[in-house]
Amino acid sequence: MRSKIFTIFIILLVAITVIYLSLDKIAIFALSKIYKLNISYKSMTKDARDGYIFENLKMVNDKMGLGFFCARATIKPVQKLNFLKSLDFDFKFKDAHFIKSSKDKPKAQYDTLEGIVAMPFEGRWTYKDISGVVEIFSNGFTLKKFQANGREIKLFISGDIFYQGVVDVNITASFSKDTLKDVPMELHSVIMNDEPQEWKSLSVKLKGDYRSPSVQISGKMFRLNVGTMVMKE
Repeated sequence: MRSKIFTIFIILLVAITVIYLSLDKIAIFALSKIYKLNISYKSMTKDARDGYIFENLKMVNDKMGLGFFCARATIKPVQKLNFLKSLDFDFKFKDAHFIKSSKDKPKAQYDTLEGIVAMPFEGRWTYKDISGVVEIFSNGFTLKKFQANGREIKLFISGDIFYQGVVDVNITASFSKDTLKDVPMELHSVIMNDEPQEWKSLSVKLKGDYRSPSVQISGKMFRLNVGTMVMKE
């Protein structure tokens, strides 16, 4: 009898240990299901100061079909009182690019304002580092102090993005001279500002459903209602 009790105790102890050691993975699995995220990574380590460190992290929102891949990611939960309503994370990505989970790969066109706004989110651009804070809630997320630095493009974003495709964000994108070679001169010379080292920048407010003609792009000197935005993988 004692041997059976001892065996059961050992089994329970092993089970508890396994669960304890797997809590982080269980939490990630729960987050992926709750927030409709497809998450994969090569390895994950936990650091008391920096939070969680991932190698080859890929995260795609299943509803929006948009996401990113990065060679290295540091994600740290931000403590807050109303954590039951939303979760905040401080993040830093290295060697990252955006991805789009779609089989359609339409040819990118930069002769329209919406084409230029969508350009920074194409998968062919690699950003050396991306950082910011994201607040995740039940039907979307809020980006705070988001900035992406690349050799060809620099990107700053703040605002709300909902899983239904509705956005209300402010975007400032800076483009290098080489990046703008496919953009008609008469277009970027009018809507962009000159920056040092022959860079040019564009600041817009994007509001509406980016998958339908109801999206609105506005700047200091223009306001346009445009058609569907295409983001090439």
